[in-house]
Amino acid sequence: MSTNVSAPAASIELRQPLTLRNGSAVFVVALASLMMANLAPFIMTALGALGFDITSSGNILTWALLASAVSGLGTARLASGKQRRPLAYIGLTVATIAFVAAAVFPSPGVVVGGLIIGGAGVGAAISTSGAAIAALRNPNRVSAASGLTNRILVTIVLAVIPLLGITQGSVFGTLALISLVALAFAAWLPDSPEHAEPVDVTATLRIAEPRRITIAGFALLLIFPIWGASEDAIWTMAPVLGDAVGLGDQQLGFTLSLAAASGIIGMFLVALFGDRMGRAVPLAIALVLGGTLKICIGFTADPTVLAVLIICVNTIYAFAFALFIATSAGLDARGRWSGPLLGAYLVGSSFAPLLGGALTEAFGIRIFTLGAGLVSFLIIVPTVLIARVSVGAEKALARSSTSTSA
Repeated sequence: MSTNVSAPAASIELRQPLTLRNGSAVFVVALASLMMANLAPFIMTALGALGFDITSSGNILTWALLASAVSGLGTARLASGKQRRPLAYIGLTVATIAFVAAAVFPSPGVVVGGLIIGGAGVGAAISTSGAAIAALRNPNRVSAASGLTNRILVTIVLAVIPLLGITQGSVFGTLALISLVALAFAAWLPDSPEHAEPVDVTATLRIAEPRRITIAGFALLLIFPIWGASEDAIWTMAPVLGDAVGLGDQQLGFTLSLAAASGIIGMFLVALFGDRMGRAVPLAIALVLGGTLKICIGFTADPTVLAVLIICVNTIYAFAFALFIATSAGLDARGRWSGPLLGAYLVGSSFAPLLGGALTEAFGIRIFTLGAGLVSFLIIVPTVLIARVSVGAEKALARSSTSTSA
């Protein structure tokens, strides 16, 4: 009599480990995707040198950012499938050519067209880099590592361009060069997992039902840009806030530099602890602290206190930003939600200067900061629920992969 003994099923990890190659691709493509927003002050200066006033320059930049956001949202589905790399190739090629034209030709029309078309090109890269994050293990750590890389490289770029001179060639040429480098790295973007739907959901993981994942994903696409707009409004209105308490231009510049660097601390904490720190509780704490500090900004009359508050707000913002990206990546390993998330964020970010200026002019600084702070408090409950679904989806995916292996 023979006895068949089956070996215990081994769990198949559908998400790939972070390596130098796929990490470089994800991080550099993400850098190219967001560089236009990071260089916003320099772009405004370059447009001003071409004869555009401050209002026209702001409108041009808004349209370019909106083109990037719309492109990112429109290509998100392609980015979550087998077309991820071809989409990145096309988008970054278009961006490189458009930014080169904006850097070389002195015609204002060509510059404006190049900036907007280039924005649409990097918008496709936004969706591919966002979706690719979901294909890697430990979304908390990967999203934070991407943010850290972005912060460090942006800091270097922001320091180098003024040394070269803030001109049409240096600003738009930098955008073209980074897009070209990202194009070279795009071949290493990780593939979308073939089996990434958490279909084997037990009664204990009902929170990760496909219907709940879909609801959580759409809710996140709504909440994240609203929260981002409230954060970016504080950042863009920093000169007005500084003037109100007597913070000079030099002191304000130093404060903003420290605030940008302090974001590295927030993202480093997420990268250090990874998925061990969870998402729901840290996000809730970050939103409470961030909302409180944003409100306090409008009620201080001391320039030193204002500077400290701005630095603290940006540190917490970076911490929460990384966890929001990780939450979207955890919902689906194919990147169905992390792909369009940054595009959705740019929609809110595009209107942040407009909303901040309008609220401040109509109601004053205190009402403006109070409104920005209340946004953080209002989204705490839905954010916590979404984060719980995200963690549940990862557990369900792990069970599903074990079942598939068996």
